[in-house]
Amino acid sequence: MSASRDLPRAGALILILLGVSGLAAEPPSSAAPADEPADFWTGPINGPVPATLSGGAVIHAQELSELLKQGGVVLVDVSNLPHRPENLAPGAPWLPVPHRVIPGSVWVPGAGIGAIAPDIDVYFRDQLAQATRNDPDHPIVIYCHERCWLSWNGAKRAVRYGYRNVHWFPEGIEGWRAAGLDTVIAEPSTPSSGTPTP
Repeated sequence: MSASRDLPRAGALILILLGVSGLAAEPPSSAAPADEPADFWTGPINGPVPATLSGGAVIHAQELSELLKQGGVVLVDVSNLPHRPENLAPGAPWLPVPHRVIPGSVWVPGAGIGAIAPDIDVYFRDQLAQATRNDPDHPIVIYCHERCWLSWNGAKRAVRYGYRNVHWFPEGIEGWRAAGLDTVIAEPSTPSSGTPTP
């Protein structure tokens, strides 16, 4: 038998052996949760996140939907601002995709960075204080995207500010949409934007 006719069989055998030996790539969703760090996360923002938040609670889409029906929840999206693609020609027009959030959210870019800028830190603290009327027991939900550390950092920061009813929604806007729930378009709220609190 010629070597060329044996190639398909050899390829199939290799795939079978990879599957049996466990060397085949696993889907990203099956990755084990990360360990919860003692401080803010300053590494890459995308990747496996913890399953817990010390001082706060983890909430999922249907639970969040039920909580929002009760009213009065402060919802904060801490996703970063979109960045102009690096491969776009200089001077070429660029229009970012509209940013979608859970209805009732305020979008505070930069509030989930591990090493937060001082002006954003003050702004985020002030936004939460105004939205909660300085009530440390007021329910707060922090989110951004799935498998993203920004929301974990943002929720941890709210806990560090002294809030005792902080919920972290790790599934993010993707998990919310996958659950068939509505979204709206939001503009960023930053120290220079003058966007009011929710």
